[in-house]
Amino acid sequence: MSIEKAIQLSNQAVSFLENKCFEQAILSSCAAMEVFQQSRHRAEQVLSRQGNDHIDQCIIGQDKSSSDQTIMDKFIYEHGIVLPMNTMDATLITPVLIFNCALSYQLAARHCDDDTHQAFLEKAASLYQIAYKDQDQDLNTIFKFAILNNIGVIHKMLGRSEAAKACFDYLVSIMMTYVAADNSKYLRLVQGFWNNVLGNGRETAPAA
Repeated sequence: MSIEKAIQLSNQAVSFLENKCFEQAILSSCAAMEVFQQSRHRAEQVLSRQGNDHIDQCIIGQDKSSSDQTIMDKFIYEHGIVLPMNTMDATLITPVLIFNCALSYQLAARHCDDDTHQAFLEKAASLYQIAYKDQDQDLNTIFKFAILNNIGVIHKMLGRSEAAKACFDYLVSIMMTYVAADNSKYLRLVQGFWNNVLGNGRETAPAA
């Protein structure tokens, strides 16, 4: 078992997501986290904690804009994150493995019966929160935006309207910063977010 194997499994999960093979994505992403946990204790001396914007750089490098396949007013950031095979940065590997697993559960929930649907959404929300928790306030802005957006969608789908509104209101303030700065690389990636705002009771959304 190795760090490289964990990254390979996580990247495989991303491929499964792209092909809408959600059950396989869950299995692969869960296996990636398990392998990483088993490997990191033996490889602690080679892992680093660099604290940088590398997750956002991975997202931008994939050049995935907002999906046009928004379901009514629910925009989900649905792109898994591919990791470089040679990375040894724990601040990059750990949250990305968790994010990809959370996304797998969230997207798989669309195709489950009611009980499994709720369980998968709850699992996804818990994983997203773990991935978000250790992020530096000023780094990986796109990554954190995607996480909070997807958590907001989960709250909405589970009938937690106030929690959903809190997420989306916070993200509006971030989005307005992007608009003011004309930061197109961020806007392009998350522009579908306005569907969530409009669907959550707001009358208008500013043009990007």
